[in-house]
Amino acid sequence: MTDSYYDDKFAQDFSVACYQVDSREILRPSAFLDLAQYMAVYGADRLHFGDEQLRPYGCTWVLARQHVRFERPVMHKEPCRVLTWHKGMQGLFFLRDYQIIDADGVPAVNSTSSWVVMNLAERRIARAEFLSEFTSMDPQSTDSAIETPAPKVGLPRQDELELLGTHVVRWSDVDYNQHANNVKYTVWAMDALPEELVCQRMLRELTINFNKEARPGETVELWHALSPDGAHIIEGRTGDHQVFIERLLFE
Repeated sequence: MTDSYYDDKFAQDFSVACYQVDSREILRPSAFLDLAQYMAVYGADRLHFGDEQLRPYGCTWVLARQHVRFERPVMHKEPCRVLTWHKGMQGLFFLRDYQIIDADGVPAVNSTSSWVVMNLAERRIARAEFLSEFTSMDPQSTDSAIETPAPKVGLPRQDELELLGTHVVRWSDVDYNQHANNVKYTVWAMDALPEELVCQRMLRELTINFNKEARPGETVELWHALSPDGAHIIEGRTGDHQVFIERLLFE
């Protein structure tokens, strides 16, 4: 990936690699989420409020919600540009948007995300007033890839849920915050759905809420329901606690 420059956004150019695509040579949803996560870390570092600045306060960034619209398939070897920008704050949430644009500058993927600061010792959301000691919290850009912040995903009625399977949090799931990386939840969700759905139909929209971290060795139950508009709702649970809930709308 190579840097490109905008006055109010960070961008990198890349060509879609073989390990980022599915059997149809289309960029995997999880590969986009990996790119978004990379760009979030990169963008926060460039604005001087990354994990290096949070670590002395015993804190780190945690993704709380994300909404993605896949406007069209992004293909293997396609040259693209991925952009990100800090969009300011809403309550405890720090808003960050992303786009993948093609060679003509047309968005192929639009996304918005909401982040919180977590106290590592307490494993709880922390108020982040201390950030103002060393950086500005003003928006880098007020442009919107998606106008509305990532929404809360509604929980289906208990009697509508079907258990699809379970996943034990293993070594390959865990990141440097000592919990399952946020991208892994979408991998588990799509792996749990029928192959004829995920392999033959295009994912158009993804919305995920992260409500509790999943730690190494924990077993996450994957529950499924179909919403009235045809979207697939996947809820991940450990015991009585909701780890995540995700809405996946296919074409």
